[in-house]
Amino acid sequence: MSRIACVIGLLCVVGWQQPAAPSRDQAIYGHVAHLGWIVRDLDAVTRAWRAFGVTDIQEAGVLDLPMTEQGKRTTIRVRRATARIGTQAIHWIQPLGESNVFTSFLASHGEGVHHIAFDFPSRERLNEELRSLAAAGIRTAQEGTVSTPAGPAQFAYLETAESGGGIAVELEYNPTVLNAAPPVRSGNEDPFNRITQFAFVVRDIKAVNDYWTRFGLGGFGFNRNISLDRVYRRQPGRFEMLLGFNRHGDVPLEWIQPLVGPSVYEEYVAAHHEGLHHLGFNVTDIDATIARLGQRGLGVTMSGRWDTNGSQGRFAYLDAERHGGVTIELLWNKPGS
Repeated sequence: MSRIACVIGLLCVVGWQQPAAPSRDQAIYGHVAHLGWIVRDLDAVTRAWRAFGVTDIQEAGVLDLPMTEQGKRTTIRVRRATARIGTQAIHWIQPLGESNVFTSFLASHGEGVHHIAFDFPSRERLNEELRSLAAAGIRTAQEGTVSTPAGPAQFAYLETAESGGGIAVELEYNPTVLNAAPPVRSGNEDPFNRITQFAFVVRDIKAVNDYWTRFGLGGFGFNRNISLDRVYRRQPGRFEMLLGFNRHGDVPLEWIQPLVGPSVYEEYVAAHHEGLHHLGFNVTDIDATIARLGQRGLGVTMSGRWDTNGSQGRFAYLDAERHGGVTIELLWNKPGS
């Protein structure tokens, strides 16, 4: 569940390998620029994540986002705070005012990540990609332009959530971001200076894989996994799942379909349907990190280990979901494995 997470299970009962498929520009799609994370109470969520150790957070401001949906123009008002974790940003968004795309997400999904965003080097390249995706069958759900100090920024949300595992894709051209100096190492507490995994829980992993493969946005093979020393909410665990990975980018994307429970994956599907379940962080001492974060209110909900093909390690999920809808996973790889 990091670079060796595909072997987290001791037993691979059923496997399915991804055939070769066309790929879109990995210079763009190989890096998730930011997460669009929708919350009900921005102050409560940022306060909680600061307490966990994510201290590189810009104070919240109010933004007006002009959008067009099916030819209808509207302006959405939001409060937004931005955190920096390594080379990724988190945009925590609290919608204000009347019904909009973000309030609809809260009503159907609850708090959590609405979209993952990819940056484009020019407005022309972005519009070219939108035309190409439309020709392939992926339409634009909402789009808009926002003023920035460096000039207008353009963004578009694609209609990928329903078939693509509950996550929308945002394509963005933002001259302020492009002209900015490379980000320095974020000043968070360890381990919150590098995301090592974006993980999604889905109902049908093959259908989701086929969807992303069809449009050249990256498919993945998957296997059935059973971990060692499984623990679920302080009781012996029985959980099993299908795991698939897209490793083409700088941070792996993990896809999980729960098979046997109970598990935190089943809980997530029941509460949120499909979507981004957790962010993974590598640690050098998992027991010390669990103890330290436990003192800050993050208890372990599910854990286990792997030991196969020369790879060994442990994982533990921490209960951050009640603070914005996303779980934290700690990952420890045995040195030399």
